[in-house]
Amino acid sequence: MTTLLICNAQLVNEGSIEKADVFIRDGRIAQIAPDLSHLPSDKFIDAKGLHLLPGMIDTQFSVASDVLVKGNLEQECQAAIAGGITSIMLLPDIATTEESELAPAAEVIDSLRTRLVNNFSYYQAVKITELESIQSGDYQHCCGLYLSMCSENDEYRFDDPDTLETFLERAPILIAAHAENAPLILESEESYRQIYGDDIPPNFHSSIRSEQACVSAAEQLLTVADPAKNRIHLLHVSSEVEVELLEKYRKSNKHISADVCSHFLTFSDIDCNKRGALLKYNPAIKTDIDRAALMQGLLDNNIDNICSGHIPVSLGDKEKDYLEVPPGLPQSQFAMPSILEHFQDQILSLECIVEKTSHSVAERFDIKERGYIREGYWADLILVDIDRSFIARDEDVLSRAAWTIFNGNEFRSSVQTTVVNGQVVWSNGALVETSNAGQFIEFDRTIEL
Repeated sequence: MTTLLICNAQLVNEGSIEKADVFIRDGRIAQIAPDLSHLPSDKFIDAKGLHLLPGMIDTQFSVASDVLVKGNLEQECQAAIAGGITSIMLLPDIATTEESELAPAAEVIDSLRTRLVNNFSYYQAVKITELESIQSGDYQHCCGLYLSMCSENDEYRFDDPDTLETFLERAPILIAAHAENAPLILESEESYRQIYGDDIPPNFHSSIRSEQACVSAAEQLLTVADPAKNRIHLLHVSSEVEVELLEKYRKSNKHISADVCSHFLTFSDIDCNKRGALLKYNPAIKTDIDRAALMQGLLDNNIDNICSGHIPVSLGDKEKDYLEVPPGLPQSQFAMPSILEHFQDQILSLECIVEKTSHSVAERFDIKERGYIREGYWADLILVDIDRSFIARDEDVLSRAAWTIFNGNEFRSSVQTTVVNGQVVWSNGALVETSNAGQFIEFDRTIEL
């Protein structure tokens, strides 16, 4: 039996903040009370002056297929725990056509059992040719089926109306959708090629991956979704009109949800003009008006949660010509600090941040016994110091990408401690050596057949 006692914390949970102690036994929260200092424990943390939050459950975490197959996921997970992320939902890399590389294969999952430092789940990509067998899949560790409407890989692109409707009709679990209109994107890209050839300036990325491309695909998907059955989660909403679309369709379909990447709340196309391909992301980061609308969408509950959108693209790849630059940012290590900046700016309360990084994810994805600070639940926790600032530096980045878009920026809050299933895995700016602290995420759901 292992025990951990956290005392004198300001506990942020389920819409309130109150001083409390938390006693953890064998990875679970055994007791929450005003004074538990008398209890003996193997490890003690005095959290005076700190806020105790449920760990972030990240609905968008990506690595290249070869990283997962070659067993290099741990390094990206270490970056995540430094950023307050205790659970990840891994997006598939469907750019590859190699079956052996399209993780997570069964053998990859088995190998992860002894190496997890975060809790883990994954989205399952489905081929167009696999729709007949979609209802017989093994979804024990799967958080949802991944649907791309704009994949460059024809086998995984669902933009044909009939095929899309068949997918929705047969999907037995939640569908997580990347909704962008591929023909519109290709048409815009070609128009810029006519002017610039292959040397398109990266500041035109938001015009190529336009608001119209996002909205037309999202509306196509939401129009055919069955309000009585389909659970649709729109990934990385990026524009004002998408927020309006969500507000419209959620009135008649309670099964629709959405997330927004943390960097969409921080940057706009003005920053993209200055930083070029460093901020290339799909869908594109858009205007200041869109950024404000996304924040309002969170406050109005038309957007359910904030994710990191972590994609560890190397700095070398970001220095290529625009068309060759992979989209993505290594965001996980600074996910929670960047979100807490909105608390410092008095836009989001701590209670709202907890709702949008933990509670709502647990509810929307039917996650079992995680996402809240409750007795009997797994102890996935972070201690945050809202008064301890730090400077983000490339040399401190734990991801294999080895850089951050925040290099040189000051964050006004910091993640002091990260606890995964009762084990301290991050403390005072350093990793703590632990053996397989993470677990596979379990779901409390009924598979629809």
